[in-house]
Parts: sequence; structure tokens; C-alpha cells
Amino acid sequence: MRCVPEQKNTRGIRMIIAALLIGGGILYALPHAAQAAGIRVISWLFDALTIGCIVAAVFLLVRYQMTGFQYIVRTKAEYDESGLAAAYAVGAELNVADLPPETLDFVVIRSQGARPGVMECVLGVEQLVSAVPIRRRKADGVTKSALRDKYAAEGQEYVYYDYTVTFLADSALALVFIDGNRYVGVILEPDERMKAYFTQLKPGGINGSKM
Repeated sequence: MRCVPEQKNTRGIRMIIAALLIGGGILYALPHAAQAAGIRVISWLFDALTIGCIVAAVFLLVRYQMTGFQYIVRTKAEYDESGLAAAYAVGAELNVADLPPETLDFVVIRSQGARPGVMECVLGVEQLVSAVPIRRRKADGVTKSALRDKYAAEGQEYVYYDYTVTFLADSALALVFIDGNRYVGVILEPDERMKAYFTQLKPGGINGSKM
């Protein structure tokens, strides 16, 4: 099972990047215009603000325009070698949803530009303890910070990694895995098939997580 999320706010992110670059250009030009008019200004402050705008624009460009992810649910190597995957295959196609969770890995591959993708995350599907739909605004549902605070209130170590591609995404899915003595949240934008797989496998909900 494989999912490649797409940027759903292309126009918004491009407008913000353009605004930052234009703003940086204006900030750079202001001290020169002021000096030409005989007005004394603190030029280093404008220079710092210009650099800040450029750095922010580059960050947004790399993170939301040049970075891509693949979410993959695949059989673990030892089960591939045992022939279990072939036994569950229908014809030449394997439906991993039919396989036991302990035989599967969840993998996230990150790519940037033309560079080949690298594995950022490999977690056993059997380690999944919760699949929680999250929202950007608290009024609309559970947020990333609310999920983090839930584990903190219980005295649990919780870290999360954001693998979404949409700038200011309104909704996403948090997969919470147990990894040793801590919990790891993986924030995704899966397609409907992958979302249904994980939510049916472990019904989500901030009050319904099984620890």
C-alpha cells in the first residue's frame, strides 16, 4: 500500500513566498532611500529583517514546494523471505490489508528536488496504538498540541514528526506508535484507502488510545 500526498495549498504557499521576497527587497531598499533623503536610520536592523525574509522564503520553498513524501505499508523482509507475502497475494497483486499487522512495516520516504528519496521512518505496524484524526484549529477537533499535551499529562514521553506536504493543512492523521519506552507520533496526509486501513486497524480518538 502506497500513498504520495499532494500539496493542497499551492497558491497560498506561492503567495507567501512571493510576499516574503518582495518584502525583503523593500526592506533592503528602504535604508538607501532614507539616506539619499538625508534621513538617518539603523541600517543593520533593515539588513537583518531582509535576511530573515529571505531565509523564511527559502525554508518555505524547500519544505513545501521541493519536499515530497511517500507513505508505504509493506511486508517486513523476514516475511518476504518466508513466502508469506506470496501466499496472501491474489494473482500477482498483494493486498497488505489482508496480512497480520506483525508482518508489516510502515515506512516514510522523503525526497527533495531531483535527489532520490531516503527512508525517514520505519515502524512496525503492530506497534501502532492509536490513529487520531487531527485538525489545525482547536475548535474543529483534536490538534497536534492537544495530542502532545495528553501524553505529557500522563507522564509519557511523546515526540512527533510532521510528514505533511500541505502548508497549513486543515486536517491530517496522527499515527501514534510505541517505540521502546516512548510514544512516537507520525503526522500524515494519507489517501482515503490508507486512512481507512489505519483507523479500522486501531480506532482513533484522543480519549480512546490504548496505552
